[in-house]
Amino acid sequence: MFGLLVFVAIGVLAWKFVAPGQRFLPEFSRLLTEPKLDSGGLSFVSGRSALSGQFRGRDVSAEIQLPRSKYGTSYLVVKVKTSGVETLTGSQLDSRATDDAARRALFALAMQDLQLTVEDGWLRALWSPKGLFIFPGRYSEEKWRQVLEAMHAVASSLERGPNPS
Repeated sequence: MFGLLVFVAIGVLAWKFVAPGQRFLPEFSRLLTEPKLDSGGLSFVSGRSALSGQFRGRDVSAEIQLPRSKYGTSYLVVKVKTSGVETLTGSQLDSRATDDAARRALFALAMQDLQLTVEDGWLRALWSPKGLFIFPGRYSEEKWRQVLEAMHAVASSLERGPNPS
């Protein structure tokens, strides 16, 4: 009986640490119109889930990889569709998004420890844990709404092109 009680306690404790990650994309989907969650039947085992939808009329995609082993990597990628821009590294993106709104947005995204690139026409923000904490942590609708707003501003700036000097 004691062994069963210990087993249940360990299971509850493990679920407490895993559940926030499993709930992240469903909670994030509330920020999107027409959200489509693709968690698949094996997502609990693989730790990978994806989401698509729209934010302010712009296509958005998100993917989360939860850690599934001691040395497994975990990350969150949020992507916003941008037309006319195929590929940019972080520094190229920084030099292309020069208007005031884009500069403020880039600063806000940097404060969230997001690494930005443009790949295949998508503004891509990568967030991976640094240090010791439970990934992805507690979901904050306000934080992720601000991230999407900032990414929208950067994507709009990139589509407009550089400011004339």
